[in-house]
Amino acid sequence: MDPISVLRTLWRHKWAALPMALLTIFACVYVMFFAQRTYEATMTYALLSPKLPTEAELQAKPELSAVNGDNPYLRSGDRALLAQVLITKLGAQETAQQLKSQGLGGEYTVGQSLSSGSGMLLQLSASGNSPGQAVDTAMELGRRLNATLHQVQIINGADDSYLYSALAIDGPGQGSEIFTSRLRTLIIVVVAGALLVFVSVSVARSVELARARRPVVEKPAKHVVRDDAKTATLSGSRSGRGTGSVRQAGSGEKVEEAGVGLDRESHMVTVPDRESPPPRR
Repeated sequence: MDPISVLRTLWRHKWAALPMALLTIFACVYVMFFAQRTYEATMTYALLSPKLPTEAELQAKPELSAVNGDNPYLRSGDRALLAQVLITKLGAQETAQQLKSQGLGGEYTVGQSLSSGSGMLLQLSASGNSPGQAVDTAMELGRRLNATLHQVQIINGADDSYLYSALAIDGPGQGSEIFTSRLRTLIIVVVAGALLVFVSVSVARSVELARARRPVVEKPAKHVVRDDAKTATLSGSRSGRGTGSVRQAGSGEKVEEAGVGLDRESHMVTVPDRESPPPRR
C-alpha cells in the first residue's frame, strides 16, 4: 500500500483515528513535562595493592613473619580477578533488594572503568527518583564495596596489612537527570500510539467492508401490496365461476362461453350469463 492510499484511508476514517491520536499527544506531553524523572550519581574507586614487607623489614622485625599473609588474590597473576569478584557480588539480586528495603534506588551498575587498562578501577552508577536518592544509593554502594572487598580477602584469615583497599577517586557529586530515559519512554509512547491509531482504522475499515457485503433487502411499496391483494381476490372470484351457455334472442343457437373472467393484466371484468327471452306464440 502506497503512502497516498494510507493517507486516504486515514482521512476516510478520521473519526476513528482522531481519539487515538489525541490520546497519544496527551501522553507525550505528560511524559515530557510531568512524568517522574530519573537521576544518576556516579562514583569511581581504585583498588590499591597492599604494601608487603621487604626482606630487610622481615629481618629487622621478626614478628612480621608471624603475621598471616594468606590472601588468595595476592597469589593470582590476574590483577582484574578481584575486580570481577566485586562486580559479581555487588550485582547480585540480593543487593538490589536490600537497597530497595532501605528506601534507595534499585537500579545501578557496577563495572570496570573504561579508562583503566589493568581493571583496577571500578565505576558505580546509581539511579534514583531524585538527585538525593541517587547520591545516597551511590554512597551505599561504595560502603558495600569496601565491606565486600574486605570480606572476600579474609577467607583464609589474612591480616589487614595483606589486603587490597578501595579508594574513592571521583564522585558522587550531585545527581544529574538521565535524559535518555525520558527519551526512551517518549519513543515507546509514540510507537504505542501509532499502533493504536492503525488498529482503530483497521477495525473501522473492516466494519465498513462488512456493511458493504451485507445483502440489501428491499421492502415492497404499499401500492404494490394493495394491487397484489386485489389481484388475488379477483382471481379467486374467477375460479369460483363455472362455464355457462348464452343463447341469443331469436336464434336458437347456443354459444358456449368457457371461463369468461377477469384477466390479471388487462383488468377485464367477467360478463354474467344471460338467457334469451321465451319464444312468442
